[in-house]
Amino acid sequence: IIFDGKNISEENTPRLLRWIPKVGLIRWAFEGLAINEFEGLTFGTSGPPRGPVAKTGRQALERFGLGSRTINDVVRAQLNIVGACWFLSWMGLTLTSQKFQVMKSPSSKKTRASAESTETEDENAD
Repeated sequence: IIFDGKNISEENTPRLLRWIPKVGLIRWAFEGLAINEFEGLTFGTSGPPRGPVAKTGRQALERFGLGSRTINDVVRAQLNIVGACWFLSWMGLTLTSQKFQVMKSPSSKKTRASAESTETEDENAD
């Protein structure tokens, strides 16, 4: 959340951590929601002037640095991130496969003997 580009600008992010803003699902979700809301809007500019005013949704998006992105870009980025996470999970589970002790089936002689002892205990209980 800190490295999404809104709290700490990408220019001020340390060099070793500059890849983090590109792989944040929260960042891409925010961008997708912003594009979805502002794309195609026109704002009324009547009233008292209060500094620079965006007349269209595209201008508002450009102020946030999202003017060149589309919903397709956002969806593609999120799919790439989720796909990479699934692949890394699969690789981790494959490379560190659990080792379990093999269970041996009971021998047939022991099974018969235990069945006979159970039957005699039932008969004695009656």
